[in-house]
Amino acid sequence: MNSKTSLRKNFSSGLYLLPALIILLTFWLVPLGLVAGFSLFHWEYGTHPQWVGVSQYGQLFHQQLFWQSLRITLIFVLAVVVGGTLLSLAVAVFLYRGIRAVGLFRALYFLPYVMPVVATSTVWLWMFQSRVGILDRIIAALGGNGALGWVAEPNLALLSLIIFTIWFSFGFTMLLFMAGLTNVPPELWEAASVDGASAWQQFVKITWPLLTPTTLFVVVVNTINAFQAFTQIYALTRGGPLNGTTTLTYYIYETAFTYFHFGSASAAAVIFFILILLLTGIQFVVSKRFIQYGG
Repeated sequence: MNSKTSLRKNFSSGLYLLPALIILLTFWLVPLGLVAGFSLFHWEYGTHPQWVGVSQYGQLFHQQLFWQSLRITLIFVLAVVVGGTLLSLAVAVFLYRGIRAVGLFRALYFLPYVMPVVATSTVWLWMFQSRVGILDRIIAALGGNGALGWVAEPNLALLSLIIFTIWFSFGFTMLLFMAGLTNVPPELWEAASVDGASAWQQFVKITWPLLTPTTLFVVVVNTINAFQAFTQIYALTRGGPLNGTTTLTYYIYETAFTYFHFGSASAAAVIFFILILLLTGIQFVVSKRFIQYGG
């Protein structure tokens, strides 16, 4: 009887999971399998696919632009993840413990995340304009060079993308940290304060250790989102100038929909997927030494 009851419960649980599994299979696993299959064919627009096996992967590894896009992607991801995580953590702690009207500031900071990326990118594109943009005008008013050309120079263009991406995702990660702060028992801060611990000592000894699970989640989400960034690149720089902001996502887009090399784009997409998978796995393995659960 117990085995029949257990079997019935498992069957019922499977029925509840079935819609999610169908969606996962249809919109994730099947496209992933098709892309992996396309990567084994030489396929250009207007031609029939020709089987070439894994040779397209070798051709990618001999392309300078591929390696350049990989390097730019890693720089972009590292800057966005580290800068965005530290900034959102600092503001979350400040808002949670040291300011009134927390709800108002929380809503204001979160607002950019729910706005269309194309719309916000267009506003920032105007702000980045040389001489007439608000950023250059502020710099000129302070006595600096008011003609930096934020999106016209390769290095500054990449910096502009990093600034925009951190600004755009900041509200979401800040809310995650604020949610994590609610799990820190207030009596721990009170006891530490009574013992004479400074605000920094309280953060290092109490707040930060108990926020490590939230930090892991934020870092993983930020890493995946940074790797997948595309809309702001298309709206702000189109991968330029001189391919200075061509990340792997934009490289895949151009290869597929500008040059119509669908097979090569599929091979790059497979490499891109494996790279994200490996880095995410490394984050989980390394973090096991530092994550602390419980109060």
